[in-house]
This record gives sequence, structure tokens and C-alpha cells, in this order.
Amino acid sequence: MLRDAKRLIDSFNDPIKEIELIRKGITPEVIESFLTPHDYVMKDVLQRLHIAISTYKSKKTSKSLLDPSASEKLMRLVSIINKAKDIIGETETKEWLYRNVASLGNVKPIDLLDTEAGHRLVEQSLNQIKYGIYS
Repeated sequence: MLRDAKRLIDSFNDPIKEIELIRKGITPEVIESFLTPHDYVMKDVLQRLHIAISTYKSKKTSKSLLDPSASEKLMRLVSIINKAKDIIGETETKEWLYRNVASLGNVKPIDLLDTEAGHRLVEQSLNQIKYGIYS
């Protein structure tokens, strides 16, 4: 399982591999192996990313792959968590994701990750923090 989580993270370094992984789909177990150690609550994450909890549970029970849409949303979250850990530190990342951020219109970053446009805004906000621009 840890190997799959590492493969997920490594895919962000190669866009072609990332695309292939999204299209193929990822398993709920891979996502949980990444999120659980950081105390993310899957039900909350799924609701915020607009992924049907019943579908997720069904895929988990049957050990099936998530569809590309759900896989991409969850991969956006993983990529932002990794970027935030590098910029603001591991202990601050979860708090930041659940805090209203002024540069995001006082919206919580995690609530924007269900769309690619929202993902870009969250990334931009992290870059503002990284380079000392008001965020």
C-alpha cells in the first residue's frame, strides 16, 4: 500500500504518468494510506470534493478503482497537501486547508479543490505565501 501511495506522489513529477493514473483510476486504499496518517476524515474530504460517499464506499468494498473524475479530485488534494507541506510545513498544512483565506475570497482552500480552476487558485495562494506576497 505504501508503494502505491509513493507512486501516486511520484506521478506529480511526470504529467504523462499523472494523466495515465487519473484515467485508469486510483483505489480508495491508496488515498486513505496518504490521508489517514494526517488525520483527514474521509467523509468530510469526500463531501468537500463533491464525491459521492456511497460510490466511494462501494468502490472500497469491491476493491475497485475510482472513476477518473473522483481520482483527479483526490489527486488535486494530495498535490496541494504536498505543496503546502513544502511551503508552510506539515503541521500547518491541514489547518491552512480548513481556514478561510483572504486571497481566496475568504473561502477554505479545501472547498475549491473540486475544480481545476479552484486548484489553480489554491496553488496561486500557496505561491503567494512562498514568495512573501500577501495571502
